[in-house]
This record gives sequence, C-alpha cells and structure tokens, in this order.
Amino acid sequence: MTQSPDRLAIPPDAICRMSARELHAAYAARELSPVEVLDAVLARVELVDPALSAMYWRFDESARAAAVASERRWLRGASLGRLDGLPITAKDNMDVPGAPTYLGSRTNLFTRTPTEPDPLVRAFLDRGAVLFAKSTMVETGLFSGSFSSLHGPVRNPWNLAKSTGGSTSGGAAATAAHIGPVHLGTDGGGSLRSPAASCGCVALKATAHSRPFGYPPGDVPASSGVRGFLSRDVDDQIFVFDEIAESDGVGDARPVGGLRVGYLPEPSADPGVGDVHPVVRAAVEAAIDRLSGTVRIEEIPEPLFEGPMWEAAVTAAFTGVSRTLDAGPPEFAGRLHPVVRETVARARATAGPAGRAEEEVRRLTAHHGRRLASAFERYDLLVLACNYYPSFDAELPWHDECALIEALGYGWTSGACPHIGWAGGGPPSVSVPCGLDRDGVPIGLLIAGRPGSDAEVLRAARRFEEVLKFTALF
Repeated sequence: MTQSPDRLAIPPDAICRMSARELHAAYAARELSPVEVLDAVLARVELVDPALSAMYWRFDESARAAAVASERRWLRGASLGRLDGLPITAKDNMDVPGAPTYLGSRTNLFTRTPTEPDPLVRAFLDRGAVLFAKSTMVETGLFSGSFSSLHGPVRNPWNLAKSTGGSTSGGAAATAAHIGPVHLGTDGGGSLRSPAASCGCVALKATAHSRPFGYPPGDVPASSGVRGFLSRDVDDQIFVFDEIAESDGVGDARPVGGLRVGYLPEPSADPGVGDVHPVVRAAVEAAIDRLSGTVRIEEIPEPLFEGPMWEAAVTAAFTGVSRTLDAGPPEFAGRLHPVVRETVARARATAGPAGRAEEEVRRLTAHHGRRLASAFERYDLLVLACNYYPSFDAELPWHDECALIEALGYGWTSGACPHIGWAGGGPPSVSVPCGLDRDGVPIGLLIAGRPGSDAEVLRAARRFEEVLKFTALF
C-alpha cells in the first residue's frame, strides 16, 4: 500500500514529536519546561487544526497557568508524578467546567454547562496534566463516522479526504497529527479503538467498571462503557495507564511467547455488522503471519458472536435520543445532522413495545458473554480486525459497502468492538496499527483479554507492535 497524496503535509517540530515518556524525562532533567511544551503544542494547533477540525474549545489562559504551576513544581523538585506538565485534551462528551458539552450537536437539548469535571479528566488534572482544549466528536457519539452538525467532519491526517472514525474523532486526529501525545475519550462500542485504528494510533478499552476508567455497574450496554485515552504508541499507553490506574505490573518485560492466542477471521454473525472486508482481512492476516514467530496463534473458524445485538442496540439508543428530542421544542430536531435525524425517525418507527430493544440487548450480551468466557477457557488472548471496513469519505456516516440494518438504515464499521466490549463483563481490548488500506489509511488489529487482564493485554500489544513495525505518519 502507498501513502496518500492527501495526507497532512506539515511535520511536527522536535517538541511535538516527543512522547509522554520523553516529556517526563526532559522535565526531570530540566531540559524542557511545561510552558515551552504548551507553546509548541498550541502553535501546532494553529498550523494543522484548520485542516482537521479536531478541537472546538481552547483553554489557553487556564492551560498557561497550569503549565507555569507545573514548571515551578519541577524546578522545586516537587512534581506530582509522571503526568505533571503533560498536555492533554478531553472529548466533547467529557465534562470540563468553563466549556460547554455539546455531544457534537447543534441541538440544545444535549448541551451541558458543567460545574464539575469528568472523573478521568479530574484524575489527570490532579496529577498536574495541562488541559489545553476540548476535542470534537461525531454527533451523539452513536456513529462510527466523524460527521457533526456542530463541528463539521473531522478529517484523517493520513488522508484528509477520509474519516477518522468515531466517536472520539477529534482526539484520534490530534494524536496522529502530533497535537500533544495523549488525548482523553470514551468507548462503549469502539469509540476509542475504532478511530485509533483508522488513525494509526493506540487505544485501550479497559476492563469495565475498573477505576478510574469504568462507569458504575448498571444496565448493559451503558455500564460497559469506559473512559480512556489515545496515544501514538503502546509505550505511552502503558506509561500513562500505570500512573492513572496506580498499577505497577504493566511496565515490566514479561515474555508473551507462552500465551495461547486465538484469531477470529470472521468474529461476528450479527447481520448488522457484516463480514470483514477483504482489504482489512488481508492486512490483519499479514500481521498474523508476522506475529506467528513470536506467539502461538490458532484460527477460530466459527463466529464467536451471533444474533442481531447491534440492531437492538441501535434501536434502543436512538429511541432514547428521540425521547430527549420529544421533551424539547419541535425545531430542535431540525438542527440534527440529517443522518442522525433519519436514524432517529426510523428507530421511532421500528422500536416496538417499550423496553423490547433494551431487553434484547441484555439477552444477547449475556449470550455473547458466555461464548466469550468459553473462548477464554482455551485462549489467553483473542486477535481480530478492529474495524471491519477500510476508510471512507469524511462526509459520510459509514463505508459505502458497509452492512446495513435495513429497518434503520444504520451502518457500522467497528466490527466486533461492541460485542467484545459488552460481553463477559467488559473485557479489556486494545487496538494497534498493522497496515494501510488502498487510500493510505491505517488498519487496526484488536487484541482482547479476560476481564481484569489489562496488564497482560498491554504487554502483548507492546510486543506485537515491536514485531509489526508499523511506520508512523511522521
């Protein structure tokens, strides 16, 4: 595969090339200050974000104050840890006082004016991170494209004509474009992992309910969502995860060669998801071939997930959106992106008795959970395509060959991400880049493990990344 002539052509300076780990070392050695880093990152925003639409709210004043405070701590030898002075952004749906939370929509019913920060944002700020912006997202967070009636389409730095995926669209674009090394987001059905795969980045969906990443236990699928972050490589994912999770078990170098790994060439028989596209499958299987000398991989020919869970999930989600709209003035519906408006209308028409779609999601999630648990009795890890389809135009909601749920007109490009994420108590999974499609846009390999095995999944991802030797954008 060749690179796209439409890729972002403005390379980062030496500071913006640095990882979170390198920034921490430079601060500790007093070779660099958090103020210098913030200046470099904000200059990078000015240069490249007009082409990307990755940011919608800047915190220049408070970010500078935070960077100055961090600089003073480092000079006193009193840093707050490895995240002190680290520049970050937070996704639109993650509350930050001083900025509106829009959910990517011009519909005022979704807008919040928060007084308290999101718990993961707070965890980063408490450790001295410098929040400099809010990042854009696909409207409502329920699509795997990057369109929005408020923000416009977010564009992929690898090919500016293409989508980043969603819903953490702006965070993924910013990560790939070197607008800071770490960007916060959320993931229920692939919203971190899917855009990470499309932008050549790395993202972990941690075990559901794990602090401070997970939401409280409750109804599926909402309670299986997690907070997390994107990084440019697995080392930074581990570096930050160890600090935030207060873990000391990820960063070691335990070998992965003894792990039993199952490969799912066609993970799902869900009619709302479809088959893995040949371009994606070829890239994933080429990666599997390269990994076979490092770890034992066995093909699992039958789909692990079956039944129309995604149709039920979409119906339930957009019926909920319709109830929110019904509570407000009729003109609010006219502010939705046309794809969202049409999907809401079809969900209304096909929802059936109240609660039926939600109950179907719970039933199929439990069924998938049992099958997943059975697979993990035999395998330590599962590997599969993160996104089933290659890249598509930024203005589109999904790939034009994507499977559609006919009753809803809804396409999905995140493959087994929702099934992996919701089943079996929300096991951890991480996306790492493994190749490029015909338009020069990355393809991701998803690595999943048993609930609670986040450290093992990240260690395997680091080793796989070393073997695959994916060439970064810059």
